[in-house]
Amino acid sequence: MQKVLHKPLKIFLVAITLYLTGMLIAAPSRCLEAAKGALDLCLDTIIPSFFPFFVCSGLLSALGFSHLCSVFLSPVMRPLFRLPGCSALAFFLGLVSGYPMGAVVAADLYEGGQCTKTEAERMTAFCNNSGPLFVLGVVGSGFLKNAALGRYLYITHILAALVTGFLFRFYKGNEKRQKVLPPHAVIKREDVLLSLGSIIDSSVFSSLKICGFVIFFAVVASALPGGAHLPYLYSFVEITGGLNLLCDVSAELPEKLSLVSFFLAFSGLSVVFQVSAILAPKGISIWPYLVGKLIQGGLAAVIIRVLLIAFPVDSTTFAPDFSPYNPAVSPMGSLFLSVILILVCLFLLAGFMLVADFFEKRHKTLERRRVS
Repeated sequence: MQKVLHKPLKIFLVAITLYLTGMLIAAPSRCLEAAKGALDLCLDTIIPSFFPFFVCSGLLSALGFSHLCSVFLSPVMRPLFRLPGCSALAFFLGLVSGYPMGAVVAADLYEGGQCTKTEAERMTAFCNNSGPLFVLGVVGSGFLKNAALGRYLYITHILAALVTGFLFRFYKGNEKRQKVLPPHAVIKREDVLLSLGSIIDSSVFSSLKICGFVIFFAVVASALPGGAHLPYLYSFVEITGGLNLLCDVSAELPEKLSLVSFFLAFSGLSVVFQVSAILAPKGISIWPYLVGKLIQGGLAAVIIRVLLIAFPVDSTTFAPDFSPYNPAVSPMGSLFLSVILILVCLFLLAGFMLVADFFEKRHKTLERRRVS
């Protein structure tokens, strides 16, 4: 079955590569401009944003912070998502720093022996998400010209991720949790300073690899054929430029926000390949991530429609937000909003679990009474 799947995929990739090569020959200036723009994005934004997070993630893991999370947060993460408490670190960093930080932390936790392979795959399905600065600042205030709509999208983003994580608790649900056999030895706390060099080396390599994917897919996106379908095809390939085009599409606000919310959750092929490059060396399958992103995208499209019905926007929401300072778009304001929204959503999910557990126990009690 795997070989049958590989052959069409290989044919598709060959066709795409030939098309891209032809575009590089036919329109080199357009591809060159896209590559230069992506390189500027890497130097100005991606490397300064992701490199410190990669280093901090490695240091937190080496210092045993993930073990501390496992001790205190397992009572929350285990019943809701069937994950150890250390997975909260992947979810939180994934939401605060954006793609592909959640996948990086999940892979590090698995490599360090703090979770099983199945648990790492569950994590990647919902812990790798867009950051608040991108959703609130770039998409909300930048593309949609209103921070309020960015908040709608960010609330939807977190809710869809949490519901996807709850659904993936049933992924390989019959599998018994066995003793973890990590691929490599766990870094000891007293070796942290000695391992700092390897952590920095790994962070540099990961940052450069992400930049390589960003530049490549920027060139791919620039070679896409024009037309009415371009915003949707562009968003499927690369979300930043795609969402910029999609937000300018002439459509009703609910339909437009549903599409934006879907592609924001799906993340685009560029991020998918970045995640694949992170997971493949660790032996973690990419398929749970792909399925999780599609589910999260569908949920996000539905949830934002429900939010717009429950909390309809008024005429002032359509007015561009030109305020010189918006706490929701600043880094600290984004971090604060992320923490509050995560806690509220976890509280709602925990309440749902308690209610479901209550009715399940009540049903079992009634069944015992009937049998007796």
